[in-house]
Amino acid sequence: MSLVTVFRLVTLRYMETSGSILASLLKDLGIEDRVRLDSLQREWTTLFPAPLSLHTCPVDIKNGELAVNVDSPAWLQQLKFFKQDMIKKLRGHQVTEIRFKHGRIFKPRQNAPGDKDAAVQTTKKIQDSDIAWIDRTISDIQDPELKEALRKAITKTVMRNG
Repeated sequence: MSLVTVFRLVTLRYMETSGSILASLLKDLGIEDRVRLDSLQREWTTLFPAPLSLHTCPVDIKNGELAVNVDSPAWLQQLKFFKQDMIKKLRGHQVTEIRFKHGRIFKPRQNAPGDKDAAVQTTKKIQDSDIAWIDRTISDIQDPELKEALRKAITKTVMRNG
């Protein structure tokens, strides 16, 4: 065995040991879930691109159950169809269940150094991807008046809640 191989093995073993010590320490301090939630909040837009990330926000995690705020009842209903796919994507974060609830959506802002206030409510104009989602959502509705009323209501909600 070469010296380089031995060094790599020792380094790998050390990293595994320090990683398990850190995980144990976080759990003992009772902040393991908070650290996991912070990581999820930072990565949310990467894990779930727009429009989904614009209408959802992880707000709590306990024992593998992730609570996700959703900005409108229409999105809340739609997300039931994506729940299992989202759980699969979040397994690396030890998420085994997702609970959606209607609530405020926050997104990280660019903080000045030392600024502890990490979230502000999102605002945005309606995007083409939102329009396409609205069209797909109401496509099966036969009544033209109801269809148009729902289109207006969902569009207004998307514009207001961003």
